[in-house]
Amino acid sequence: MTPNRYLYGLDDPPPLALSLVYAVQWAVIIFPAYVIAAKIVAQAMDLPAASEARFLQVTLVCSGLGTLFQTLWGHRYPLVEGPATAHLLTFVSLSPLGLGAVQGATLAAAACLALVAVTGAVRPLLRLFTPNVVGVILMLIAFSLLPHLIPPMLGADSRHGDASALVLCMSLALVVIIAVLGHRLRGLWKTCNMALGLLLGTVVFAFLDRVSWAPLLATPWLSLPRPWSSFSPQWHADAFIALVLTYVAIAVNSMGSIQGIAAVTQSARLDSALRRGLLTTGVSGMVCAFFGVVGTVSYSTGPGVVLASRVASRFPLAWCGLLVTAAAFFPKVAAALTLVPSAVVASALCVAMAGQLGAALAVIASGRALAARDYFVVGIPVLVGTLLAFLPQSFILSLSGMGRVFLGNGMVSGIVLVMFLEHVVFIQPKKESPP
Repeated sequence: MTPNRYLYGLDDPPPLALSLVYAVQWAVIIFPAYVIAAKIVAQAMDLPAASEARFLQVTLVCSGLGTLFQTLWGHRYPLVEGPATAHLLTFVSLSPLGLGAVQGATLAAAACLALVAVTGAVRPLLRLFTPNVVGVILMLIAFSLLPHLIPPMLGADSRHGDASALVLCMSLALVVIIAVLGHRLRGLWKTCNMALGLLLGTVVFAFLDRVSWAPLLATPWLSLPRPWSSFSPQWHADAFIALVLTYVAIAVNSMGSIQGIAAVTQSARLDSALRRGLLTTGVSGMVCAFFGVVGTVSYSTGPGVVLASRVASRFPLAWCGLLVTAAAFFPKVAAALTLVPSAVVASALCVAMAGQLGAALAVIASGRALAARDYFVVGIPVLVGTLLAFLPQSFILSLSGMGRVFLGNGMVSGIVLVMFLEHVVFIQPKKESPP
């Protein structure tokens, strides 16, 4: 679709009423991601219900303000900000070190990303991210989440300690239902398949006594998140290395999202968008470190929503950012969102990661014939990273230093391994120019 066929172009502000309608639409699409991030972190860090609600509230503030600043000053494209899955994985894997270590490492790593953007080093770095490297990173994010999805899909949570075959069957059925909704629905409804699946799953699991209503009943309608922050950063070299590699993955995600939306809207501002977008992502990561929540990234759902709605304007996204931020100050809404059972969240995440695997395969193929080296460059890091993700937590905790960082985080190990294989072991000889 050419840009001149959009109802509203990239820099065309729609009327206020329509902007608010489009903003609510974007907010509905993105809310499941906020719930997923809060649920996974709460489960990994064994947070009580009040702390989980506070985590979600602060996530809404950081994501909402991130969306606002990105659309008005950063990349200036219709992309929504939300918790980065790559950071979520590292956040969880480093949680045994304590929140202070995670905060300190995130602050330093996000500052490095901002520095790279300011110094103009973004373009040279793009050469390192070949289709093999980018595809492996996307697959590692999906496979590294599997150990965190298995317990909730079995129904093993704080209220129900034993695994349940019924919960597993319902979870798997919900995976299929969400996928079918995404395939059968049309227009904007197609982009809401996860939100519809979360709603349907919550209703069904409520009849199975898998929804706790106590936090919702005990939460006030209006209040500030408390505490706003417990900022106590600690320097931990191993955690810093893990977070630097994580922000490499976040940078790849951001660049891919920006390049994707530029292709369907306007590519003239791509160079400045990459620089300003990564700078804003780095600054946002530093802010998230201060509040102790998962850093944000530009989500890649933008092109699909833009093409379906024929609205390419970035201004409804700014209103969406304000709406998401405002929602954080109504804890009754945040508590209602945390009612979604962990099994339902895990099912929705399975569908999302399945789509990401498909995108990874498309990136690796990318219109070229794969050589024998590509099978090893891609296959070995994915297998090793997935294997490490399933190592027993007791074994990981018995390690110290760099061993815990690399053996305890399959994604980090996989990124290092694919870079090494692609650019050192199986490096391709440069083609000689014809005389």
